[in-house]
Amino acid sequence: MIISQKRLCIAALSTIFSLFLLYSFLSLRFRSTEILNSPDSEYLYNIPYPVIRSSSSENWIASENIAIIIVLAEGLERDFYRIAIDSVECYARAHGYQFILTHDNNWGCDHLKDKFFRRHCVVSKILPKFEAVLFLDADIGVVNPNRKLQEYMDPQFDIIFYNRHFSAEIATGSYLVKNTPYSIQLLKEFSEYERKLPQDSFHGTDNGAIHLFLAEKLFPHNLIDLELCRRAWMNSRNVIDLLGYSSCVRTMFGASSDFGKVRILQKGTGYVRDGWLTNGIFSPERDFMLHGWKMNQLATLPPGRLLPVPKFVDKWYNPFHGEFDMQKCGLGNTTWNLNQKFLATRANIEYSLRQYEMRSAIQKLEFLGALHYLVKNNRIRKHLGPTDASLFDF
Repeated sequence: MIISQKRLCIAALSTIFSLFLLYSFLSLRFRSTEILNSPDSEYLYNIPYPVIRSSSSENWIASENIAIIIVLAEGLERDFYRIAIDSVECYARAHGYQFILTHDNNWGCDHLKDKFFRRHCVVSKILPKFEAVLFLDADIGVVNPNRKLQEYMDPQFDIIFYNRHFSAEIATGSYLVKNTPYSIQLLKEFSEYERKLPQDSFHGTDNGAIHLFLAEKLFPHNLIDLELCRRAWMNSRNVIDLLGYSSCVRTMFGASSDFGKVRILQKGTGYVRDGWLTNGIFSPERDFMLHGWKMNQLATLPPGRLLPVPKFVDKWYNPFHGEFDMQKCGLGNTTWNLNQKFLATRANIEYSLRQYEMRSAIQKLEFLGALHYLVKNNRIRKHLGPTDASLFDF
């Protein structure tokens, strides 16, 4: 009888707890959607992003002394990223930049097991040969060949990263870096950070590591904050946990963009963004490069009008008519055969990006709200955290 009563009590408590979780899920989801669609938020979506054009230092490094580097992992070839790489090489020829496409072997970086860390090691080996380097993921393509790399560079900063638009993450798929002892050492140390990846964790390789690595460099005295975020990283088991960890680290960075010799371009101001955020549509007034062009994910362009709204993460459309003819990619030739269906006004593009930035901000609040469960490695975190599924279309 006593055992039966205990079982009934446990069952009742379990039911109450389940109802509590369900209520929390529904109420948080409702509040997130309510904030996103609130008329009070509408004005925020119409605030333009600043377009970076550093005319005062536009020619401080001559184009021929700047290299664009793409590092392929062993087993991958140019054809896997053909359109993206062709667009980058044509762009480099049009502006007189050096173009380097290489594999990650034969650079003295073979001691690194992770291909993502090897590529940063390779960049550190090539960088001393030039005044500055733009490192690019192989699936990043140029859609606006009229922009110049010097517009984003500044003599004050040795290395420039950019923020991902859909999360609190700093991207490691591209950065602008000057040839200085500081930046070369930074890249070498970051490539060796592979050995500090937490065991049995969904750590996100270099894109996860960059957050704690930079925080340790830039905020070495924030020992408690660093330790708490490190524990969150160690306990990460999925992409949601990983984004929670990166949100933890980004609280140390605050709203600033500049940290000594390091700059992190804010959302909407970087030279690269994910193309799926606007269905591959871009504005020549503001955009430069789009990320996510793998040939095995190239889709057939549908008939009718395209709208600049978030679409499929694993699908993209070719914005060009036909293939690139490298014989025509010479100095000054920036007249590309673009499909006009992919062109939109700056206002339309930025409206969509601002809306997704609001999603990202709500997401970050929810991550931080459940962060202590991740730090403690409490199983309850599987039921908490961000709840609006539409926030995770990536």
